[in-house]
Amino acid sequence: MAETDVTLEPMYRTVTTLGDFGPWISRLVLELPDEIGVNDVTTATFNVFCTRRERTGAALMRKERGADHAAPSMGYVPVLAAYPATPEGKRAEHGSHVALELPEVRLTKRVEGGVMGSRKIDNCFRITQTTAIPTAADPLVGLVYDACAGDICPALDRWHEAEMTEAVDGIKMEYGYFEPDFEPAAPAISGHFTSTKPKPEKAALIIYLHGAGEGKGESEDGGIPGGPLVPEGPARAYTGNRVTALSQSKIQGYFDGAAWVLVPQCPTFWMDNGVEQLGHSNQSIYARALKALIDEFIAAHADRIDTSRIVVGGLSNGGFMTLRVCLDYPGFFAAGLPCCAPWFNATAEDVSGLAQTPLWFTHSKGDELVDPKETVLPLRRALAAAGATVHCTYFDHVEDLTGVYREADGSPKKTFNHGVWIHVFNDFCRTDIDGTNVMIDGEPVGMWEWAARQRA
Repeated sequence: MAETDVTLEPMYRTVTTLGDFGPWISRLVLELPDEIGVNDVTTATFNVFCTRRERTGAALMRKERGADHAAPSMGYVPVLAAYPATPEGKRAEHGSHVALELPEVRLTKRVEGGVMGSRKIDNCFRITQTTAIPTAADPLVGLVYDACAGDICPALDRWHEAEMTEAVDGIKMEYGYFEPDFEPAAPAISGHFTSTKPKPEKAALIIYLHGAGEGKGESEDGGIPGGPLVPEGPARAYTGNRVTALSQSKIQGYFDGAAWVLVPQCPTFWMDNGVEQLGHSNQSIYARALKALIDEFIAAHADRIDTSRIVVGGLSNGGFMTLRVCLDYPGFFAAGLPCCAPWFNATAEDVSGLAQTPLWFTHSKGDELVDPKETVLPLRRALAAAGATVHCTYFDHVEDLTGVYREADGSPKKTFNHGVWIHVFNDFCRTDIDGTNVMIDGEPVGMWEWAARQRA
């Protein structure tokens, strides 16, 4: 039987996973000219080479840990599994596509940068066939893929982007938002009983405010001084730190299976007071514009949003802004969820105002950027003394609690202690400052379930 040399330009698609450490490409889906079966491809059928590029097209130059100079971010990526797939990359017994599973490594990461700024990177793959693929006709050989047909990201289902219609104080913000599915859920079967819980006619609204690294900004592409200034779109605000966890089934379930999620994107930093972009004055030039954006969004979906269940939360810079809007608009929010929030030198007026909104803080003892002894701890003590409804989950340090990420010796992966939002989005905030469980009606609850039960 003669081999078939493929001459048409084949295409691949990427599949993006939004993980605890940022978005990464977890699969490649290759279009084949013929149908294959489950035993026709292996991890050795293709090799995968990736070049990470700036949006200018230049290869990303990166100084890896232990290196004495920067080098192009490129190299071979191992294939963990290979199998026939649907066009969306789902495993199948046979099909005209093949999925290649990739590890979460530097070369598959889609964002470059750090806590104070990040940017999207283009992951450019060249996939080369190394062994023949049997088919019902002639074997396939010679397949080379270097043209991408697009990306698939299941976690972004029902996510949208928009912009404020009118500027406030000269500020007009973009935002991402998740629209819940109000259709009745499929019956849940438990033992011999079938039950369905109706979704609400009007759903709660969760507003989440990003950190310093996910603002719109005007970054120099490639990190080269004098390079082109490129704004980062609102997708970075809800994908960079996996805010999309709020649209997934676990946290949605606490809100009766349907909750809106609104993620505004700040043009600079939420802590920008008009003089310093990262000032310690506890003031922000964005407070009025942010409230106007929230009001506009609620008005646009008035028939589907329960205004007694508006929850606001945020991480780091956004944790500060969570407190700022709770203080400025007492009684508007059902709960505030500030994470590693830099609020300095709280006054008696701050405490009196913040005490009107139930708050659940999250922080880590070893936070390298926001010292809890100067921020959350004295503020929490003052709120508790004022009789406020206040909780605080206080971690000794931040390490993986999911069992997915490990150090070389097999111990849980440790990360910088400011990144406590990893635990927030994994729903691991379940204890108060003294280590005891937070209780509602005699039952322990975590932070998201607690927030879902609050009413303004």
